[in-house]
Amino acid sequence: MIIDASVAFKLVVEEPDSDAAIGWLGRSELICPSLLHAEVANALWKCVRRNELADDGEIEDRLADLARYVTTVDEISLMPRALRLGIELAHPVYDCVYLAMAESMRDELLTADDRLFRAVATTEYAPLVRRLSHDR
Repeated sequence: MIIDASVAFKLVVEEPDSDAAIGWLGRSELICPSLLHAEVANALWKCVRRNELADDGEIEDRLADLARYVTTVDEISLMPRALRLGIELAHPVYDCVYLAMAESMRDELLTADDRLFRAVATTEYAPLVRRLSHDR
């Protein structure tokens, strides 16, 4: 199962649907483009800046945990397709990298990103995307 940063973040920070994300551990190999680590690190940084998480040394541990949970794949070869998808869907390319990976691997993308889910909902890409909160 390919996961995006919205699901990966729930693996390392407790928030709504974290239990659903954690339920995927051991159930399926979780695959993602390597950019996921930068996205999750940025989300952790935002939480520290907003005083939602303490800067107590555990932040780095959360990132290390993530590296144990997921298998990363270099996304460079996916960029041309992600760019094309971004243009077609009028959606940010960094999110479309995950969609391009799902398409190229003939797999599903698990997301908690409602905006991405809505962007593909009425397109030919809808079967590639599974919403975490409405897991089938």
